[in-house]
Amino acid sequence: MPDVISADRLAVNGGTPVRDRLENPWPSWPANTEKEWEREIEPALREVYLEKTEGLPAGRSARFGQAFAAYCGAGYGLMLPHGTDAISASIAGALDLDGLREGGEFIIPNYTFIATASAALSVRCSLALADIDPVSYTLDPNAVQAAITDRTVGILPVHMGGHPADMEALNAIADKHGLVVVEDAAQAHGAENSGRKVGPLGDVGAYSFQSSKNLTAGEGGCLVTNHAHIYERACAFKDVGRRPGGERWEYPRHGWNYRTSEYIACILLARLRSLQHQTEIRNRNGAHLTRELLRVGGVIPPTARNWVTKHGYHLYMTRYDPEQFGGRSRDEFVRALIAEGIDCTPGYQRPLTDEGALKSVSEAYPDLVRRLPCPHAESVCRRSVWFYQSMLLGTREDMDDIVEAVNKIKRAFTR
Repeated sequence: MPDVISADRLAVNGGTPVRDRLENPWPSWPANTEKEWEREIEPALREVYLEKTEGLPAGRSARFGQAFAAYCGAGYGLMLPHGTDAISASIAGALDLDGLREGGEFIIPNYTFIATASAALSVRCSLALADIDPVSYTLDPNAVQAAITDRTVGILPVHMGGHPADMEALNAIADKHGLVVVEDAAQAHGAENSGRKVGPLGDVGAYSFQSSKNLTAGEGGCLVTNHAHIYERACAFKDVGRRPGGERWEYPRHGWNYRTSEYIACILLARLRSLQHQTEIRNRNGAHLTRELLRVGGVIPPTARNWVTKHGYHLYMTRYDPEQFGGRSRDEFVRALIAEGIDCTPGYQRPLTDEGALKSVSEAYPDLVRRLPCPHAESVCRRSVWFYQSMLLGTREDMDDIVEAVNKIKRAFTR
């Protein structure tokens, strides 16, 4: 970072960037090291390879499911190939679905990744997409209450970017109406709601270990729950109908094949040990970045609602105020920020119902997708600017580079 904040031209206009990515790259992800490979990963993979037990009986996958459940404060954990599968299995377990009959309607936020919707659709559930809270970007309980009909069977909140949803309010609504609550915690590893980790706060929760996630093995998923019956149904859904500990050739229930590789379980078991420490680093850097951005103004940092005792920070989600940047658009700001060497993205460009995938589903099958008013989601889509979780694993000086670049752009845009 330069010693003196330069008032020179923006890098997007040919000036010198605040950060040279070649000389000073952002922290890579995953944070692999040769030392970790030699000490932990290679011996574990070698053991699986030489034992010749790469799949069933899947002892390491079971061990990871139990370890991750314990980390989340849950009694049961079940590893799956993907986060999407974990949501599907969670819904199937919570509602006793076999994926063949219609499952009823789930209320989900209209500001989320497509997998939240596709997982529910895959087990023949329909969708009602409701608005979000404008501060947390998570499912608004008031919007949920307004969306309930006699078709509603469940609520599927997303802990967006690592900010826990208002689980107390959502659980109260579910209890009142006899609904299940399935948490999409794909972006919320380590996040805490009132001192408890998300995932088992409703009936069941689903996590993803896709390559960008705060705990990753390239792919993978896990569901966590405190309910034995949900766990047992999900096991059957995952393992061709078998019950936990059952015989190989008996199939008491209808199920599918979502079994996992023991190699992936080995990597996740090793990396799980670093998750809490990395979460603490992200929270410290997030707090510093928030303080400094508030001093600059114009880029509104994420604000934690009062029930949040730890943010997961899969994303550091800000909102851009064009009025404080001379009326310049959000997209102009993002281009300028990237040119200054600051990795970022505008995130979701439109509510999920307005994306091609769900638009085509709703046109072909109008009974499957119901769009509720979502002014907050629409506003956030127009103004959001996200920074990645791996950036928050950097140094205090790395955070200051983000602040300096924002300040530089603001001065240039308002000259």
